[in-house]
Amino acid sequence: MLENSEKLQRVNTKDLFARMLGDVPWSSLRTFLQANAQLLKQATAGGHRLDPKGRPRFEKCILREAEKTEYSQAFTSGLFAVWYPVHEALHKKLEDYFHSDEYKAYREEKGLGEEDYVLPETQFETFFSIDELPEWRILLGFSPLKFTDEQADRILDDSQGNTLLVERIKELEAALGRSEKRDQQLTTEVERLRQDFQTANTEGQEHKKLSRQLRTDLDAQILKADRFQKETRKVREELEAITTSQNTFETRVRDSVRAETTRLQNEVERLQNDLAEWQAKYEEQRLENKRLEGEIVAAKRDRTIHETMATQANQEALHLMSFADLILQRIDWPKVGAAMRLTPRLRQQFNSLIRRLNYEENRSLTIEGTLPVFWDSLMAREKELVNGIAQSNSHEVMAGDVESYWLALTDAFGDVQISLEARGVILKMLQEIFYQVLEMKDLEEPYVPAPKGAVE
Repeated sequence: MLENSEKLQRVNTKDLFARMLGDVPWSSLRTFLQANAQLLKQATAGGHRLDPKGRPRFEKCILREAEKTEYSQAFTSGLFAVWYPVHEALHKKLEDYFHSDEYKAYREEKGLGEEDYVLPETQFETFFSIDELPEWRILLGFSPLKFTDEQADRILDDSQGNTLLVERIKELEAALGRSEKRDQQLTTEVERLRQDFQTANTEGQEHKKLSRQLRTDLDAQILKADRFQKETRKVREELEAITTSQNTFETRVRDSVRAETTRLQNEVERLQNDLAEWQAKYEEQRLENKRLEGEIVAAKRDRTIHETMATQANQEALHLMSFADLILQRIDWPKVGAAMRLTPRLRQQFNSLIRRLNYEENRSLTIEGTLPVFWDSLMAREKELVNGIAQSNSHEVMAGDVESYWLALTDAFGDVQISLEARGVILKMLQEIFYQVLEMKDLEEPYVPAPKGAVE
């Protein structure tokens, strides 16, 4: 704990004690009352309970008892003990220092006892804050902490506080002094008039008129004196109200500054954390972008290589695809048909195919497009038939008549069978063409061979 042993002439001990009492929260105040049996008995006299609503009454009892004891250390130390921890920031930094190895070494160096608490000038400058000026004044008045004269002057310097309120108080005090002086003058004047009135009474009846006039003047002066006395009381009440207002204002400003400082510190910490997080994300994204840019450059290079390779492959494929067409274009189809040695079964199929596909009389086949296009046209009907059978469930429902649906597919079966036979004939024809018209060694040449003189 902290306490001063000196009486401070420049401190209004009553106001300072009232301020300390007002800072104590209800839970701590109740603990203080319960620890003081005599004070608790006075506070609860008449059936009053320890309830927050009765705090004004309890504070009056405490102030009255403190005034009786002339704010002795024995009485004020108990209230200070519950007030001190309420101001956590100030309490922590002082207690941390007084329990530190640094202060222990300083105490041994200065020859101080374990119960002596002093602040070196460097530590005082570090801990002292204008925002905590009321708390430091309470420390100065009621704590065991011993201050130097310079430190006490620094704490009691009113110019550091609210100068506007100080000036207002000084003006009201000056007005009160003027009113008291005027009241004294009026009192003296009233006394003089009373003496004159007594003298006039002794002079007889001839002075009755003058006496009445003096009485009237006296009554007027008495009224003036009463009015000035009322004004004096009003000024005194205003001064007390301003003092109370100043205390309330200082408390509210102190709480507001403390709360705003805490909020701003939290906000700064949050923004610093956000900034660090975004910086880390930015660095990760920058590295990722650099990696992706390298991959993009490599991908573009690979794409160029593959495009070149694909172009070359397409050109080669076109060349290879046109090679077979060039061979087929060199074939004399009428002579090939006459030269083919067909079996009876193959001849029957070929003749049937000729009739179904409408060959011309000179046995030349009319084919629109290339051989793969013609081949796909033969397979188209086959695919339609297979799909129709595979999806017959849904197609039967769409047709609305199962019998008519399958009846419509009857011709398709015949057409598909003919296309299958036709493809068989074409395959046989191609086999005969390549083995009767061309020789395998011709295929080894890088160009289309010249046409032969006759077809065997």
